[in-house]
Amino acid sequence: MKKLLICFLTFICASFSFAELKRYDRKFEFGIETEAGASNNFIRLTDLLVKDLVIDLDEVSNELSDDGFIIDFNANVKSWFALNFNEKFRLNFFWGIDGSGYTGISKNFFDLFCKGFEVNSSESIDLKIFSDVYVQTGATFKTKIKDYGVHFTPTIFAPVIHVTETKGTAKYTSNENGLMRAEADLPLNLYSVIDLEGIDDKTIDSAFIQETLSELVKSAGFDFSGEVERSFGKKLDLGLFTRIPVVPGRLKYKAYKRFWGVFEQQNAFGIFDETNSYTKDYGEDDTVYSKETKKVHRPFILGLEATWRPFGAWCEICPKVDLAVRNPYSSDCMVYGEYNLSADFRLLNVVGLKFATAYENLIFKHSMGFMINAHVLEIDAGVQTRGAHFARSFGVTGFAAYVGLKAGF
Repeated sequence: MKKLLICFLTFICASFSFAELKRYDRKFEFGIETEAGASNNFIRLTDLLVKDLVIDLDEVSNELSDDGFIIDFNANVKSWFALNFNEKFRLNFFWGIDGSGYTGISKNFFDLFCKGFEVNSSESIDLKIFSDVYVQTGATFKTKIKDYGVHFTPTIFAPVIHVTETKGTAKYTSNENGLMRAEADLPLNLYSVIDLEGIDDKTIDSAFIQETLSELVKSAGFDFSGEVERSFGKKLDLGLFTRIPVVPGRLKYKAYKRFWGVFEQQNAFGIFDETNSYTKDYGEDDTVYSKETKKVHRPFILGLEATWRPFGAWCEICPKVDLAVRNPYSSDCMVYGEYNLSADFRLLNVVGLKFATAYENLIFKHSMGFMINAHVLEIDAGVQTRGAHFARSFGVTGFAAYVGLKAGF
């Protein structure tokens, strides 16, 4: 009993003596964590929990932001094995899968339904879609050079699915003779690691799995992440980090699908004497499968982060800001900023609460989680509200949950 108490007190004291950007509670650690979530930027959960659901398109048109109506999702699983001997030797091997998607419908789509259109007018409605699924594996090595902690993280990733940034359009025109014409076109290009033609008829057996793994290896790309951190006493640590895409992943199978529709109203005013006429046609083209190589990079990232302990190790305030470039080295590149601000409170590093607000991957996120740490086993779990509109994201326009387990000594 005395030895157990001494070990526990040693663990407690060690948890208060560190002065690094991240916490390292175990010399040998195996962990796994997973997260999944989805959101929109307008409809709240409370709007759905009613007896009679009514969607007021006029309200949508008036209150929707200029970004339009946005839906997103993400899901990931990550596992790792870490060796943390001291501040000069920390080695972490990791592997996992990460998927995300984004759809945006321009605001003028709702304006058209709610406010109508003017005679002799025309307008375009845009639809934006993109999505990615990756598998990844790599290692992080951290050492200390003089007063600086240095991280090196080479990562091999393989894209599984890539939906290029698709821009669907809908156009409408009208004139004083009563002509109203609307047409829509949505082309989808989906690149995949295996040929999707006849996928429903394929049997998932050992041969299929071996073929998929072989294609994943062939499609692999490489990027490099690094970070330099410095401690300013035990209360403050600052870090500069980056991820640099080096070798793109390559997907060689393409599936193309087109959805379309046309509506035309002749002599709209003739509805009163039944002299009007209209035609409509809509449908989808057959899916076209082909071989076409698509190069895929994960986003470039450059940022700053800090850990501030104003009252000691039990209270950590962690701000982070970065600049991200989606689809770097291509004409489809998108530049955007991200931030994360979290507060981590721990009692003797055994139980804790964590609160965070962030803007990541074009989505606002607000999370609350808890931690239970028995040293040999740690459980982290939490929930998150989210959405592409900052104010409405607090009203549960989206939801996510995460859980993580760490074991070691």
